[in-house]
Amino acid sequence: MAGNVAVWGIDVGRCALKAIRVRAGGEGQVEIIGHELIEHAEILSQAEGKKSALVTEAMEKFLSRHDISRDRIVVGVPGQHTLSRFSKLPPVEPKKIPDIVRYEADQQIPFDLDEVIWDYQTFQEPDSPDVEVGIFAMKRELIRDHLLPFEQAGIEPVAVQSTPLALYNAMMFEERIGDATVVLLDVGAENTDLIVAQKHGLWTRTIPLGGNKFTDVLVKSFKLSFAKAENLKRTAATSKYARQVFQAMRPVFAELVQELSRSLGFYRSTHREAVLKRIVGLGNAFQLPGLQKYLQQNLQMPVERPTTFQQATTGDVGDAAAFAERVPGYFVAFGLGIQGLDVLRAATVSVPIKSNLLPPQIVKQVIWRKKRPFFAAAAACLGLAAGVIWFRQASDLSTLASGDGDGSVEKITFARAGEILKTGVSGNQAPRAEAQVWLEVAKAFEAEMNKYRNEGATEVQRADEIIQLQRQKAVWPRILAMIHASLPKPAEALAEAKTPDALVAAIQANPTELDRPRRNQLFIERFRSEYSDNVDAVELLDVERNDSGEDVIEGEKGQPRKGFLITLRCRTPNAGRFQFVDETIKQGLRTKGREKGSGIYVNRVVLTSARGFLDKEEDKPAGGRPPPGRGGRGRDKPPPTAPRGDAKIDPLTDESMEQDWVF
Repeated sequence: MAGNVAVWGIDVGRCALKAIRVRAGGEGQVEIIGHELIEHAEILSQAEGKKSALVTEAMEKFLSRHDISRDRIVVGVPGQHTLSRFSKLPPVEPKKIPDIVRYEADQQIPFDLDEVIWDYQTFQEPDSPDVEVGIFAMKRELIRDHLLPFEQAGIEPVAVQSTPLALYNAMMFEERIGDATVVLLDVGAENTDLIVAQKHGLWTRTIPLGGNKFTDVLVKSFKLSFAKAENLKRTAATSKYARQVFQAMRPVFAELVQELSRSLGFYRSTHREAVLKRIVGLGNAFQLPGLQKYLQQNLQMPVERPTTFQQATTGDVGDAAAFAERVPGYFVAFGLGIQGLDVLRAATVSVPIKSNLLPPQIVKQVIWRKKRPFFAAAAACLGLAAGVIWFRQASDLSTLASGDGDGSVEKITFARAGEILKTGVSGNQAPRAEAQVWLEVAKAFEAEMNKYRNEGATEVQRADEIIQLQRQKAVWPRILAMIHASLPKPAEALAEAKTPDALVAAIQANPTELDRPRRNQLFIERFRSEYSDNVDAVELLDVERNDSGEDVIEGEKGQPRKGFLITLRCRTPNAGRFQFVDETIKQGLRTKGREKGSGIYVNRVVLTSARGFLDKEEDKPAGGRPPPGRGGRGRDKPPPTAPRGDAKIDPLTDESMEQDWVF
């Protein structure tokens, strides 16, 4: 998707707004598919108090001519407003570089770091251990003032870059910087950006002299208005007063050469190995007649003026002749545009300097806007999930209602009750209708018992036990429901997964939070129940607490109590082990198993054994076998998901269970 998104690089200068629209092509190519140059009604430096209005007017014209609703924007900020510092880093591990850079920034930036927006870029030559860092900063209020017209126009840039660095990115992409050191000159209206560029680093300086200085000389020399002097400067080569014009501007030519010589001399003194081979002149002011020749003669270096893009293809840009004439002033905007493609990771487009001076609050706005569709999708999924839950509940209620039968059961005699007890309920009865039949059977036996209540204690006791067995058939659903309610609640994403594929997808979507050792899951692999006439006599020892349980409640008058010894063998992937078991199922059984009105009571909760998944299992009932009682050996059938044999892989998620805990 990123390869289809276009990016506008916008450079708002003192004289004009310049913009280039680019998009990624195949094999790392870039296609220029639009451009714009809108000159301000007045030079911004000459329009005191109207600067903001003039920039806003230029932005409105730009937006009226181009639909940027689906495009991304990268904005350039003037080099004279940004601070660039370069320094060598001591040999350190790569992971420690950010800490060293922050220390360097605190030393190099002459402002409190809270007052600036700053970023950095490291440079390192191949096969060299030396690392150089470039630190770039700009005061927050200057960035805010520069971005205000964009904010008012509803434009959220994805990056902000200093214009000298954007120019360096453009020339590197254009392969105009090779092994030799190149001097880049971007002559603007008020300032000239000097960039000494190499493949693996750069050095910059802003010279406070630009095209307006030439115009000011003509204003003073010929007593003209600024606008007429500007026009005379641009047409000097064909003017009949060409000799007088160039004679008037000669001191400014000399001053520019002097400043350049001084800066280049300083660079040579600090970089003695560097050999300056050529100068590349850019910017609209560099089109001043005679400037290229004058610099070449006085700086003793070839001076080039690019008129085409070498590595970028040109799509539909309208007037080709007008575009070609403006190319020297478009390189900064082009560098901004390709950095935007790098930010979007479009195809293989990459720039060497990726620093970004975009304020954090705007970054958050951009990220929030990108996430809005995902929030909408999440809300839709939540609504769908709620609908599925409602449908499932309605379906379950319908199924339950269908199991009620017609609700009418005839009175059963004692003889008929005996037959039903031997043969079971005949016919295909609904579950609740069958339960009603058994209730009537119990009532028949109760009625018969009342007849013989005084005819022998043995018969009375046997009849009472049979009645209790029939009446308490609901106890097991209550026990199972209590155990289920005591289990830990898994993460919502795991709880909503209905199939193994959905479970795996949920884990892969959030691997950190749903990492296996952190999952709030517990699986019951074996369930065993044994009835005992005296559950208090069963010897149990908690392996964690080294006692027989807690909150044991004595029977009335020391009488033995009947009940069930329920043994659960469980497995959990949670790394909490004892603490996890204590805080989840043990605490849950104590709480849920002692609620008033539930008809059941959990007297003791004991952890009788605990081992790692791969440890050898001792296959015996926890706490030893209780005294003989009624109810047989109970149930001991592992569910299909229990690991069998040498299985070490979770059958649902295909994950290793070697670190799981069995207790």
